[in-house]
Amino acid sequence: MKKNYLKIAAVAAFAAVVATGCGSGKQVASGGSSSRSGGGSPFGDVYEAPCAEKDSDDEFAATGISSGSKNRMDVLQTAALTNAQNIVRQKMQHAYKGAIDDYSSYIGNNAGSDAEAKVERAGTQIIDKIVNDTKATCGPKFSSVDDKGDVTCFVGIRVSKKQFANAITDHVSKDEELKIRFNKQEFRKRMDDNFKKFKENK
Repeated sequence: MKKNYLKIAAVAAFAAVVATGCGSGKQVASGGSSSRSGGGSPFGDVYEAPCAEKDSDDEFAATGISSGSKNRMDVLQTAALTNAQNIVRQKMQHAYKGAIDDYSSYIGNNAGSDAEAKVERAGTQIIDKIVNDTKATCGPKFSSVDDKGDVTCFVGIRVSKKQFANAITDHVSKDEELKIRFNKQEFRKRMDDNFKKFKENK
């Protein structure tokens, strides 16, 4: 009985998060085009948020969301963009770590832990530079004003996987130590394969 109660409570909590993050009903729709999917959902009618960017074979993508007073819409835009950038940054780091692990497994221990750590650090720096330079590819779009005078801002961004792979490959090829320890073509192939497979929002 207690387990059933906890399950009901968990479902109710999740529903509340969905309603808060995406807005409810017409509020979300008013910020831009949205698609409704009822279809027997336990939460009733579910609306897709504006700027719902999804990962593809060629790009990492994310939708940033920020809520607050309608009088601070400029701040909300910046917060939503930062939110989207942080999401994409995490995806890129995850995909890149997978590429390094995949390459390390392929060559055994020949690369050396120091060189691998150096490549990973370089990747993190390049990720930060690329992500910090991203601009909104969708939005900002706003929900209608709720009864508290608040709105929700949506911003979508996309980052080229090829741009990221090229930047890493260029860095490796210019570093004398890494150039000796890493096979440039094979390393690039492993990155391309891992990045293409990474599509979190299917």
